[in-house]
Amino acid sequence: MQLTNSAVIVDYFPEAFIAEACPIKGMKVVVKRFTKRVHFRALGKGSYSVISATDFKYEVASRIAKGAEVTGFNTEKLPREEYMPMACVG
Repeated sequence: MQLTNSAVIVDYFPEAFIAEACPIKGMKVVVKRFTKRVHFRALGKGSYSVISATDFKYEVASRIAKGAEVTGFNTEKLPREEYMPMACVG
């Protein structure tokens, strides 16, 4: 999903697909985490983070309530060459 307001463009990309048992359909796939990309329009800079599905629901509802518009949908993961989280190698 992509939300836009006058200050930022926020993209949410599905990150972790989990297969769960469903009594009706047998198996269903749900998204448990999202990669969030925030682009600050005035600065031309961005920020990346990973959020849970619960945080995603609350944040989207809050941004829409404050006037943000849905301007797109992201159904694929964020490309790895654009964002690769840091890792500790020991």
